[in-house]
Amino acid sequence: MTISHDTLLFIAAICLLFSLALAWLASFILYAKVAWLKKRIKANHQLIRAHIDYLLMSLLLVVTYYLCDVRAVVLPDWCVVTACIGALYNPFGFIVLAFKPAMANPETRLEQARVLLGFLPATIGFSYPMIQVLSTF
Repeated sequence: MTISHDTLLFIAAICLLFSLALAWLASFILYAKVAWLKKRIKANHQLIRAHIDYLLMSLLLVVTYYLCDVRAVVLPDWCVVTACIGALYNPFGFIVLAFKPAMANPETRLEQARVLLGFLPATIGFSYPMIQVLSTF
């Protein structure tokens, strides 16, 4: 099975929808003062960070798609999948922190490694295409 570059745009649309949903959720807490949401979401600022990060991931996916298209770079399936996983997973940590702010300070080496390894899919998934784009100049 071959993964289409269009997958980047599909996931970009999902990231944008997640971002908009998080913006509304944060607004209900911050401006509408919805008590039952305030009670469950301990760190509203983390929702805002997730909102911005999903926007950025959407933008990165779209830019990656179009740069590869313009420069005729064909990405391997593993790269498209890795970029998409990274775009969906990277901001998710902020959502977790919105509910459990204490997790913001990983204490053990294992917890620290888990957090740092979570950055790898986005780093690899977006670095490889940009290196390929640069190689076309």
